[in-house]
Amino acid sequence: MEEEPGIAIIKLIKSYALGGPDEGAVYVYEVRPQPVEAGMHIEEFYIATFDDTNLEIAWGMGNSAEEALKQAMEKWDREVRKEDEGEENPFKKAMNELKEGE
Repeated sequence: MEEEPGIAIIKLIKSYALGGPDEGAVYVYEVRPQPVEAGMHIEEFYIATFDDTNLEIAWGMGNSAEEALKQAMEKWDREVRKEDEGEENPFKKAMNELKEGE
């Protein structure tokens, strides 16, 4: 049986500017799939992205905003930090702001 196509509502729930306008930003989105009878039954989830003012790329996903940021932070450390030791992890800064806001 073929699944019926579904839709999801994506809502920006947090944004973290990284200094000046050319330094980029971290965004956290809530994704709420809309269940359909013969198809998608995915629960809501969160995506953490990095926007370098040119391109926005998803780096982490999770069942909470914190989990998505944590996954993104770990991936950034694995993939970016090796190339440039001076580069500060933008997801770590966003995680700190999230925890301060609690």
